[in-house]
Amino acid sequence: MSKPMPFTEDEMKAVFDTNLIEYALSQGFDIEKADRHSYHVRNSGGLFLFPRGFHHFSTMQKGNIIDFAKAYQNLTFIQAVEQILGTKAYANTLDSFAVPHKKQRGTMKLPTTHSDCTATIDYLVNTRCLDEEIVKELIGKGSIFQAVTEHKGKQYKNCAFVGFDKDNQPKYCALRGLYGNFRQDVSNSDKTYGFQMAGTYNRVFVFESPIDAISHATLSKMNGIDYRFDHRISEGCLSDKALTRFLAENPQIKEIVFCYDNDMEGKLQDGTPCNFGQEFAKKCAKKFEEKGYTTFIQTPEKKDFNADLQYIQKSVLKKLKDFKE
Repeated sequence: MSKPMPFTEDEMKAVFDTNLIEYALSQGFDIEKADRHSYHVRNSGGLFLFPRGFHHFSTMQKGNIIDFAKAYQNLTFIQAVEQILGTKAYANTLDSFAVPHKKQRGTMKLPTTHSDCTATIDYLVNTRCLDEEIVKELIGKGSIFQAVTEHKGKQYKNCAFVGFDKDNQPKYCALRGLYGNFRQDVSNSDKTYGFQMAGTYNRVFVFESPIDAISHATLSKMNGIDYRFDHRISEGCLSDKALTRFLAENPQIKEIVFCYDNDMEGKLQDGTPCNFGQEFAKKCAKKFEEKGYTTFIQTPEKKDFNADLQYIQKSVLKKLKDFKE
């Protein structure tokens, strides 16, 4: 008797219909728009992504979404398809049998904490325009700290954002360069544990980045709203994985507000405009509404809520300067 196929024809069609750019974002790849047809993976050399495939112009490697997952996520064919679909192999076949589990994730170890947080506070407050009181409150809780990392014998200072489990153990850590565009997750980080700002009400706001979550809290405070009222969570990318775990652990939540980026210049491979962040927000709003939640979408005026905050803060400073003159 022949062994059943690990995936059905419909499942494989769904895999190849998956937008590679959206998938890469959901997996935490840091990408930037290259031209009207493609996105570039930062710090990758020449790796460019298209909706239906990738091309690394430095190594001349190219392929489809499965080839991408195998090459850049170190997955086997079956693991790659499982990751893209979010389902197990053989799950929908008649003769199903146990499939070996993937290798267990290692333990995440937080980088060394610098004794002086001055540079991190300066970056978040003066460069990113975040509220100083909120920043210091998060530092006091250990959700933010100034990390010391080493690369090729050199030491670097980075801002670290931490996600904890329900026992307050760190499970996720995202590093953000204080200078330049450095972004990286600490090895063995689990993105299902998002950076959180705890609230007291039954509503959660969901963001792509910790800085956007803090920016939203800052804007709330500027408008006389108690930012501690609502929960805020960051996915660390365009995803809903951290939200899914958060909801499972917080059954009191009834309302979800999706606050993803406003990718106004996004385009598909054929040049068709596509606001990836807002399209994903619509999918999530529908998905969680079907699960019984009340869902909303809050769209920033500019690219993200930090861009909105910086624009408002700088506009206010300019008006004050003009008034004094």
